[in-house]
Amino acid sequence: MITEHSDRHLTARPADDDYRLGSEAYTDEQRTAVLAKLERYLGGQRERLLGYQVNLSLDGHAALGRFLGYHINNIGDPFVDSNYSLHSRWLERAVLEHYARLWHAPLPADPASPGDTDGWGYVLSMGSTEGNLYAMWNARDYLDGNALVRDEVSGDASCRTTYLRAQHSDDNPNAYMPVAFFSQETHYSHIKAMRVLDIPTFYDLGGSLYPGECPIDVAGTGMQTYNGWPLGGVPTTGGDEGPGTVDVDALVALVDFFAAKGHPVLVNFNIGSVFKGAYDDVQGACERLRPVFARHGLVDRAVRFDPDDPTRVSIRNGYWIHVDGALGGAYAPYLEKARDSGLIETAPPAFDFRIPEVSSIVTSGHKYPGAPVPTGIYMSRAGSKLRPPSDPAVVSSPDSTFAGSRSGFASLAMWNHLAQFSEEQQVRQAAEVLRIAEYTAERLRRLSEQLRERGEPWAEDGIEVGHGDHALSVWFQQPRAEITQKYSLACVPLNRGGIRHDYSHVYVMPHVTRELIDELLEDLAQPGAFDRSADKDAQRPPLPHQR
Repeated sequence: MITEHSDRHLTARPADDDYRLGSEAYTDEQRTAVLAKLERYLGGQRERLLGYQVNLSLDGHAALGRFLGYHINNIGDPFVDSNYSLHSRWLERAVLEHYARLWHAPLPADPASPGDTDGWGYVLSMGSTEGNLYAMWNARDYLDGNALVRDEVSGDASCRTTYLRAQHSDDNPNAYMPVAFFSQETHYSHIKAMRVLDIPTFYDLGGSLYPGECPIDVAGTGMQTYNGWPLGGVPTTGGDEGPGTVDVDALVALVDFFAAKGHPVLVNFNIGSVFKGAYDDVQGACERLRPVFARHGLVDRAVRFDPDDPTRVSIRNGYWIHVDGALGGAYAPYLEKARDSGLIETAPPAFDFRIPEVSSIVTSGHKYPGAPVPTGIYMSRAGSKLRPPSDPAVVSSPDSTFAGSRSGFASLAMWNHLAQFSEEQQVRQAAEVLRIAEYTAERLRRLSEQLRERGEPWAEDGIEVGHGDHALSVWFQQPRAEITQKYSLACVPLNRGGIRHDYSHVYVMPHVTRELIDELLEDLAQPGAFDRSADKDAQRPPLPHQR
């Protein structure tokens, strides 16, 4: 039963009828009352939100209300001001410089002529989903031989509206057919991006063209397969029971298989995966992939894209390494600094542009460090930058981002948050957040043992607590619906030994305190906290591969 002391925080959910618009306007009094109802609900939920990767420590943003009277639009390229004068590009560029320092990709001294290894990016109007879509688009055009912004194009083909894709040579029909690789822990936005951009995944292509030839053994993993190829992504170490990091041996074998058949490859790594908060070993994996790329001619290959001048070539790699750091991209660098300053003993492996193979990185600003609106950062190497499909005179700034209109308020919010903290404060905050995550895991493990000892129904074997190295996520057996709703816990079914097990997780963000964790533990320790017999989704149906 939910503890009595916390019942006072429960707030009734609003109903659609509370906000329905009709032919008549609301009076000022009516509108104020309706908005107050929404504020009460949001305030109640904010106090206990534990299941999602957002930082709710946003008190410093109250001062931004003065800017809601302006339409701040950063339409176009962040480094080229447009004729639309209500923008915040100065703040956007400052935010980009901050992440360029964190990720070791210096911004060019002259944005008009960047070096190949300089960084280029922009502040997103959506979260990392937008960044992932843009990264996949850039990767596809880079790998399928489309002209890049750096490439000179002759004749009629120089018109940007002409889509220039290289023609494959007769001896390698797969030369410009990229294949995507990502682990089973990868965020669902990557599947969306593959479909939108028509990029085949390794299991789509493998199952249709190479049935029964999968180079890795997935028997016993419980993964659903398509003609012998694992659906959903590259297996992770230990499967669903493991920490959620990509199985590098499996990844290398799969990439080697398709590279041997002439395909360029697009690899995604996770830094702070969506459920387990896992950090893939990007550096170690790239060291393993490096000889594979060299052996199959994917390093500095010549791409011929200009139909008016077949002698003109673009030298580029036949691989693109993308890092989805939706959470960890903004957090792991400070853990590295905390380790170097002696605040913690170890840190996640390196993932950024210090690794020569890394092509692009995204992170979500509303997750970490925090923002009141969805936003994020996309950054790539300037020498690999996508060629804008048009150069609209009406905007007077290159259309080099995914969106047209872009939120200038997002850049303002990101700048405002970062401006409030010194680097030392951010390092100490990262170390403290990790300590609270470790505290949460330890408390849940002790609770699991207590429930096992007393033979608690639905938790006779404990609650299967999991926590990976340096992760802010701690997962455990899903409690009954009243508790998941009270704390906004995310719930995901995982496969343990071929049987579906339903899990929830806590994501320890900067607003999460030990006191809030203690309140959750108090609720979870009550008799019947894990009795889901009355929950409509608690029937534990078989996983897809069992049907």
